[in-house]
Amino acid sequence: MVGNLSFNSCILLSTRSGKLKRLSIACGYGMVCERLVEVVQKFPLLEELSLTHTTITIEGIEALGRSCPRLKLFELNNSLYMGSGDYFDNEDVRNEEALAIAKNLPTLHHLQLIGNRMTIKGVEAILDNCPHLVSLDLRLCKYVSLNKVLSNRISGRIKDLKHPHDSLAGLEFSFEACGEYDE
Repeated sequence: MVGNLSFNSCILLSTRSGKLKRLSIACGYGMVCERLVEVVQKFPLLEELSLTHTTITIEGIEALGRSCPRLKLFELNNSLYMGSGDYFDNEDVRNEEALAIAKNLPTLHHLQLIGNRMTIKGVEAILDNCPHLVSLDLRLCKYVSLNKVLSNRISGRIKDLKHPHDSLAGLEFSFEACGEYDE
């Protein structure tokens, strides 16, 4: 099954079929966060999940790991103004999503985290715990500064790396940025 569905359509579909392999949710707010855990549990064959301008809780990432063992592609893309801003001064808080991904989604081959608030600590956790990763997109991850050691580690393993300052051209959705990330 291919195509984008509304969240309500996903809920309806989840009650009828557990065979969905790809799911894309964009611009979902409010109850999407709360009900996403419920929905992903009904799609054990899910291989690709794309969330754009849609948040997921740490519990949602944990449920995704438990319920979707075949997940190979995960996209969690947010504009910097969507809860990933500077008011998260604590490094542990900034890395919560990245650490949850590292701990719960070890089968990933492709990971896109546009606008994520993580730091280098989150990137290292993902590299340590997702051994199959060949594609990593860190565009607009303004707290990630790839040092030489980490750059060498990534280049030895990741075939397709998008750096924090790389262009956003070609993306389907708009991403608002702050400061030096404006295009």
